Amino acid sequence: MTRWGLAFGLALVAAGAVATAPGLVLVGLLALFTTGVTELWTRYGLRDLHYERRIGRDRAVWGDEVPLDIAVWNDKPLPLAWLSVDDFATQGAVVRDEPLARSDRPGFTILRSRWTVGWYERVVRHLTIVADHRGVYAFGPVQATVADLFGRGAATEEHEDRATYIVRPRSVPVRIASPQHLPLGFLPAQRSLFEDPALFAGVRPYQPGDPLRRVHWRATARTGAPVSKRFDPSRAREVLIALDVQTMPGPHWTLHFDEELVESLMVAAASLARHALAEGASCGLAAAAFSRTLDRFALVAPRAGRDQLAAITDLLGRLSEVPSAPFEWLIARLPQTISPGTTVIVLAARDPAPYLASLARLDRSGYPVQFVGLGPDGHRAVASARALGLAATSGSLTPDWRTSDALVLAS
Repeated sequence: MTRWGLAFGLALVAAGAVATAPGLVLVGLLALFTTGVTELWTRYGLRDLHYERRIGRDRAVWGDEVPLDIAVWNDKPLPLAWLSVDDFATQGAVVRDEPLARSDRPGFTILRSRWTVGWYERVVRHLTIVADHRGVYAFGPVQATVADLFGRGAATEEHEDRATYIVRPRSVPVRIASPQHLPLGFLPAQRSLFEDPALFAGVRPYQPGDPLRRVHWRATARTGAPVSKRFDPSRAREVLIALDVQTMPGPHWTLHFDEELVESLMVAAASLARHALAEGASCGLAAAAFSRTLDRFALVAPRAGRDQLAAITDLLGRLSEVPSAPFEWLIARLPQTISPGTTVIVLAARDPAPYLASLARLDRSGYPVQFVGLGPDGHRAVASARALGLAATSGSLTPDWRTSDALVLAS
């Protein structure tokens, strides 16, 4: 196109000179000028052009707002009269006051920016990401297009520049309607083979074999007889929340789901995990769902510590809305992944009939099972579990998972 434009301009100039027509010469010169300008921006418009994207943090809780800064830097003496940058984003990402354009790439939308950038100029836009839906979101790749002074597309370039962030589900306090509804995993142990050095319970007479560090020297001096420190049994329990993400009856592979129930389950799971860890239990999470890994089953092994809640909520943020396998397959795998005596809290929003027998076997095998039913059918699900002899409690998030102030456990 540039070659034809150059030839056309030269032909007009030559014809005008031969015919002594100044107007024709002027038109030819304008054609040469526009051809040269277009060639200039085509060759050099994208050279030394940098696009930067900075997300304030890579973790957010549902309802949070995350800063997003995008900038372009034109590091050359050639100004850019028209620059368009298309930053592809995962469908569902929301940027405040900046509607994302539709994309011809499935699963993507476009954060589109238009700029006029001078020579050696850097321009920054300050935007805000709204975390209004749980999931994993990504920005990138980036497609930049420059145009000449006449607004005609001159050059386009695409490059990989990806950034991701996770939106975790919100969590709320757990409210127990009655002590009898407290899940088994939250009850302190009455007996244990181990003692907790943090739970000092008094002194007892010294017994042969007690280590010297166990002797209570002050009490010994005061009483005149050797005494040793006494501690309460360790009250820490291991709890695994087994999350049944399937919300519709039928085979797991139908790919149908109730979004409101799925998100209610995620909020309830995060709330139970936070409560268990705050009570001193070691807590983990397992689900038969896709989690952006090659494994069909998602698992965070039970553990205590300040980072455990983050690991659990990260996994909840990555979980798919549809199951990856029948839930009973997950139940059958649990004895291979958790320690004997671990309490398994099954959280579900559908009839547990397809896997009740598996839960009963797990309970008899030394893994106490507590069933928590959620949603409109929660009471019927609890009744089915109790009919088989399992401990069961119904849970509710009122009025819904978005605005509820507590997860209420009741009969």
